[in-house]
Amino acid sequence: RSSDLSKPIWHAFSALDCESNGKVPKSQLKVLSHNLYTVLNIPIDPKILEDHFRDSEESLITKRGFKTYLTTYILDKVHEGMFERSRVDEVCWMLTAKKYRPKKGTQALSPNDVFKLWCLFNFLSEDRYPLIMVQEEIGRA
Repeated sequence: RSSDLSKPIWHAFSALDCESNGKVPKSQLKVLSHNLYTVLNIPIDPKILEDHFRDSEESLITKRGFKTYLTTYILDKVHEGMFERSRVDEVCWMLTAKKYRPKKGTQALSPNDVFKLWCLFNFLSEDRYPLIMVQEEIGRA
């Protein structure tokens, strides 16, 4: 289901939202999109992102704007069995991991176990955004 795929992608979007204002630089979304096209085995058209956000005066893309793009140009083109789900998780985790790394000396789980916990969280969570995993709870696990 595309909603299952969107969960790690929204974590990645949130990780790129450094100002916590619901906006991400277009350049960073281009890189994320290219990586998603690659791991989902969707033909890449580099002009799609530019064309889709042509009317945007800012170089920042809102969550709502990206959601439309994500649904139309990525998730609606996904075909089950044509990709490995774990690769999508890995791409999104690369962007998200720094947010959930425990502070030195408080690490109860290995980095790989934190990744597995994050994947489980995405699997079990509802489709309500933003998806938030409480960092302190990871340290106590």
